[in-house]
Amino acid sequence: MKINWLWDKNYPKEELGVTLHPVNEKLTNKLQSLFTKTVELEVIQPVNERRFKIDSQTIFMIEAMDQLSKVYTNDDQVFYLKGRLKDFTDLQAVQLFRINNSVILNLAQVTSFKNGQYARLEVFTKNGQTFSVSRHYAKQIKEALQ
Repeated sequence: MKINWLWDKNYPKEELGVTLHPVNEKLTNKLQSLFTKTVELEVIQPVNERRFKIDSQTIFMIEAMDQLSKVYTNDDQVFYLKGRLKDFTDLQAVQLFRINNSVILNLAQVTSFKNGQYARLEVFTKNGQTFSVSRHYAKQIKEALQ
């Protein structure tokens, strides 16, 4: 199979166009799963300790606790996740970035940001919350948001 690349400056940066022959319809699922990065995390429901998996795109933020982490979803549900924040660095591939020592935030939920005091960064989310990004993570977060 031959692959043709077409470059168009007018095409949106956040989109990728693929043209296929109808015979290759079976390839669409494989291609889509290749390009859309989703991660499922096994969480614990605090009420009954039932375990199940949630999609990483539904996560609003992850907050540090001792050996567990508290997961807040976009629809205001709360779950527990085994592990510490430093164990979840691979979630950056799905827009979940650590912003300080106690919070990992979904950058897809950020609407704007501004420089704060002492080389810190303040980020504002869709639900009206404000988070302070520490100096250590500020440069990385700015680059991811721009």
